[in-house]
Amino acid sequence: MAVSKTVAIVGAGPCGLGAVKTCLEEGLVPTAFDKFKSIGGMWNYDPDTSKGTSGRTYRSLVTNSCTIKSCYSDFPFPKDAPPFVPHKTYLKYLNDYADHFKLRGYIQLDTTVVKIEPAEDYDVTGRWIVRTQKRGEETVSQTFDYVMICSGFFTDPFIPKVEGDEIFEGEILHTAQYRTDEPFKDKTVLVIGESLSAADIAVETSISADQVYLSVRHGFWVFPRRTYGGMPYDAFLQRRVTMSIVPTWLLRYVFQLFLEIGIDHQATGIKPERRLFEENFAVNDLIFTQITCGKIRIRPGIKRFLTNGVEFEDGTRLEGLDVVVFGTGYNVKTPYIDDSLVSDDIQTRNLYKYAIPINLPHPTIACIGLFPTDSGFTPVGEQQSRWAVRIFKGLITLPPVKKMEEDIREKETDLCNRYGRPKLMVPGIPLTDELTQDIGCYPNLAKIFLTDPWLAVMVFLAPVTPFTYRILGPHSWPGARDAVLGCCDSFTSGIGGNKTTRPASSHYKYLIVALFILLIGMQLWK
Repeated sequence: MAVSKTVAIVGAGPCGLGAVKTCLEEGLVPTAFDKFKSIGGMWNYDPDTSKGTSGRTYRSLVTNSCTIKSCYSDFPFPKDAPPFVPHKTYLKYLNDYADHFKLRGYIQLDTTVVKIEPAEDYDVTGRWIVRTQKRGEETVSQTFDYVMICSGFFTDPFIPKVEGDEIFEGEILHTAQYRTDEPFKDKTVLVIGESLSAADIAVETSISADQVYLSVRHGFWVFPRRTYGGMPYDAFLQRRVTMSIVPTWLLRYVFQLFLEIGIDHQATGIKPERRLFEENFAVNDLIFTQITCGKIRIRPGIKRFLTNGVEFEDGTRLEGLDVVVFGTGYNVKTPYIDDSLVSDDIQTRNLYKYAIPINLPHPTIACIGLFPTDSGFTPVGEQQSRWAVRIFKGLITLPPVKKMEEDIREKETDLCNRYGRPKLMVPGIPLTDELTQDIGCYPNLAKIFLTDPWLAVMVFLAPVTPFTYRILGPHSWPGARDAVLGCCDSFTSGIGGNKTTRPASSHYKYLIVALFILLIGMQLWK
């Protein structure tokens, strides 16, 4: 009887849990290690940041992607969940996922991965030695056939070196250290950055602080969580019909019209240098209100620190500052593995499909979810895991190294052209489509249409959801059809968990089918 192959998984957050479940699906034996005392990774909230083992969650954190875009492909959120959920709800969802698929027995908590290195027989077997340490115990070494790094991209807070920071008499923080607005009461605060968390924290601290300033260098677009008809912004934007047929310029024009109704990005001082979809964005419903009321004042990029303030790039100064909070992102660090194996430098990391290091002779290690994405990262990480595990098993063959390197360079160039500068913001749906085509679970419209025309129509016209990757192929899910159809038939239009059901009449269905056939015909005509 063949012995099952073993997999070491670093992290038990959203990507780590998906990796454990995927390994079990494919008959591998996973062991996940996580330094936290409970599963969930960064979604664990701990008000004490001094211990060094707390997550990156602040008390008011709410998801930036709606529930149908940020869930696993075969485990939807409960039907009464609001479209965007607080961190406590998301953490409960992750725990429910672990319980439903019986994953806890494969997870070692309160255990730090100390070192990952090739085994003595690596040249022949591709195996790895993983050294771990449970809190208060001795280091343990184990040999694994495969390794999946799922420690996330919120690992090392990045604070840029700014002239004069050593003479500043106030407090300098990173958003990773922020939990509540209480310590900022009656203070003058400067938030630096154009990240999602920078906008959140600027808004929240402006409620209790004496004054908040927001320093932006490139500007950013502000997306409200709900758009036309109360639809979540990402559900409105990310559809196969818009991605394959609607020109980008038209989608940009329509959505920008919505964004600029009653709000002028230019007048508020945050107008980006580049067009919509080509620059940073924040998901926030209150920032314009706080700017309009003067609770948040916009300033340009910072040039240097003064003893009690800062000087900006335009030469103006701001004095009397109590606290400066950097919302400048993170460096992705994997300190437990040598840089020659998996580099911490984005420019030299060279991961095929952002997962497999192309510099190693054996594809027996994969990096899952070590990047930010413009869509929900949980489903992207899940499909990366499904793809990587099938590579481990020999069910997917990697192309030659030269081809993989060309693919990496092409993706880097595309992102640089899109944002006008080197930037790691991975388009989630295109990447997921590439992965699922290799897996064999891509939602091929023609195949689906032959057996279920209405489902094919909805896959094309409805928001792109993870459920569509469980309709066909290996480990398909019987509930995928209902989940795909349900995301539109019972779309949330209320708040507080109340849903308004909009059943599609038979005439409505015929109209959509006709439109679908017309669009396909237009594509064939081209």
